[in-house]
Amino acid sequence: MKLRIFPIVGEALNLGARRMETVARVAWLPLVLLLIANMVAIFAYLSVIAGRLVTFADIPTYARAQITVSQFASKGFSESPAEMWLITAISIFISWLLVSSYMAPLIRYAGLGIKPRPGVIRLPFGASQLRFLVASILSFVVTAFLMFVPIAVAGFYTLKYVANALAETVASFPDATSLHTIEITTAGKTMAAEGSDWIYNHVIPLAGVAPLIFLLWMILFFHFHPRNRNTDAEGGNFIARLLVTFLVTIVSMIGAYFLLAETVIQQFRSDAIFLASFASFVEQANALHASLSLDFTTLKEAVMFLIKSPVNRLLFFGVASFFLMNYVSIRLMPYVGIAVCRGSLGPGGTLRVSRGWNILRLAVIVGFVGGVLLLVQAVFINGILLKSFLPAIASLLYEATAVSTKLVNSGEVASWVLPTFVWIWNITKILINLVWTIFSVSVWATLYGRLYRESEVAQ
Repeated sequence: MKLRIFPIVGEALNLGARRMETVARVAWLPLVLLLIANMVAIFAYLSVIAGRLVTFADIPTYARAQITVSQFASKGFSESPAEMWLITAISIFISWLLVSSYMAPLIRYAGLGIKPRPGVIRLPFGASQLRFLVASILSFVVTAFLMFVPIAVAGFYTLKYVANALAETVASFPDATSLHTIEITTAGKTMAAEGSDWIYNHVIPLAGVAPLIFLLWMILFFHFHPRNRNTDAEGGNFIARLLVTFLVTIVSMIGAYFLLAETVIQQFRSDAIFLASFASFVEQANALHASLSLDFTTLKEAVMFLIKSPVNRLLFFGVASFFLMNYVSIRLMPYVGIAVCRGSLGPGGTLRVSRGWNILRLAVIVGFVGGVLLLVQAVFINGILLKSFLPAIASLLYEATAVSTKLVNSGEVASWVLPTFVWIWNITKILINLVWTIFSVSVWATLYGRLYRESEVAQ
């Protein structure tokens, strides 16, 4: 079974445009409630941080409120961690419920052709929604915890050894002829002056990440076995496959190290920050319910150490994490659609969809769909429609309205004109973003549904 890139991409982009009325009927209410829930959470954060109730009267725009929260979130989590984490937990729970409410029926519509039940005001939650939630959480747990945690642990022990070794106190004698010129310094400074610190900054971290490189090599070696590529060869050329996958592993690691360093570090640190946040959440849960007896303090300290580590030492582990976690994410991607459409949490044909070369095809499909959505939103909607085209029209209408009110209001612009146009403009932006979000939702739901059908063909 070979994934056909352009037919799958075309179907994903086509359903939302062709069946927009059905998608909008299913998704509009959960999306509006999701927006309201996010607004409530943002202003709840601000109220906890400020120690009083904060509303739109204090901060007139939602965007400004989001920026303010990002600026003072650390203050809130350090001074009122229980309240901040309670808001976070409730917000995530409500978001999950609302997302599952529209994603499950849309995935079934795309995968099975089962049209959602009639009705404009719909907020269902049943077995399909529950399977969507559980499948999403299982995929996330496998990727984030079973894959990232071992990488983080390996990185911590390696970089902790490097940090301790470079922090060792040593004595040096600037004047070799006199013992009175003794100077106390660190091994790191001494090695930097001698130009030999590359051993600790590069060689030892590379040695620490070597088992992960070997793991990636073995994954590629077995993934591209001839039986996974639908070839007639029984075992293929063992030596050739071993050498080719080794070269691909090394070239990929080197390429990411030099060309994708910033992206890799950002992804690694964002994953580490999430893990540290989860550990902090567990700490607060322990504080409220001592019977839980879950100690994540060591994990949190280890992750925070990684986040603060120098980039040149952390980058090796970031590159390994980048490839391993993306590999697992792509392999598990069809699982959500399969669980929803099959009505079972069994894996079904999840791994068959991305066997052999299909993993590259699926990566291209996901990248292409995501790239198209990002390009349209960034360039057309935000860069042209909302930044120049519609503002120009709104400005012309405002000026025309203002001039007309002057004629009947003794040369003064009516007081209602500016507030009315501000409200119209804000509502227009909300509607445009809502329509685009509905379309984006339909694209991903269709992709999940199509991957389910591909899994059935693969079996």
